[in-house]
Amino acid sequence: MNQERILDCTGLSMHFGGLAALSDLDLFVNRGEVLGLVGPNGSGKTTFFNVVSGIYRPTTGRVVFQGEDITGLSPQRIYHSGIVRTFQRSRLCLELTVFDNVMIGNHKRLDLGFWNNLVRRGRFLAQYEEGVERAGKLLAALNPALVARMFDPVGDLPMIDRRRIEICRALVGRPSLLFLDEPSAGMTHDETRQLMDEILNMGSYSEGLSIVLIEHEMNVIRRVTDRCVVLNFGRKLFEGSYDEVAADPVVQEAYLGKEVEEVE
Repeated sequence: MNQERILDCTGLSMHFGGLAALSDLDLFVNRGEVLGLVGPNGSGKTTFFNVVSGIYRPTTGRVVFQGEDITGLSPQRIYHSGIVRTFQRSRLCLELTVFDNVMIGNHKRLDLGFWNNLVRRGRFLAQYEEGVERAGKLLAALNPALVARMFDPVGDLPMIDRRRIEICRALVGRPSLLFLDEPSAGMTHDETRQLMDEILNMGSYSEGLSIVLIEHEMNVIRRVTDRCVVLNFGRKLFEGSYDEVAADPVVQEAYLGKEVEEVE
């Protein structure tokens, strides 16, 4: 049975002067699947995220999301279309509360007009209460203990809770596609395993959600992905299940840091 493609990238290239960070990359994501994006450092994984999310405009190629060509659109328009991402380095505002940080991700659903919020106080209060409820449900879905700390500064929390808050901030606007850029950074193996299990078990908030995961922890990739794409020097090196990827000798050479000859 054919699966519905939510993202379809064809011929995607990204050049920085003479450096080809991506070269003629074809990559698709099915609705509801978890795709692992793996490869050595510098293989183009984060560049791919940056191109699709609008941070970079591709040199060549097309990005089609839910049937709409979004190639080269601004990050704001791509976010409004339903694609969100996290970053390897935390982008949280540590002085702000957990609630404030989560609601930053919901700005497309909020009426932020100064005059409206000044005059229509009842509407502003209703939006605030709805935000508290929505943030509370997301936090509870990941870690119920976070709900009691919703109005504490994020800087007071450990790294795994900060990662949870970043996930909640990404999901609060109900996206269709989530890019996770090395969520294990700064965490132990057990914390990473726990966080990924929480993401996959979020019930109604994750129903139908597609996830593309960059991760160096191969145990995480093995446990949570439906399919893997291996990049090397900006090109697709291999595609298949985790077991197929792990058994491929060309992939093994790439991960050992050896230069891999192009395969026809």
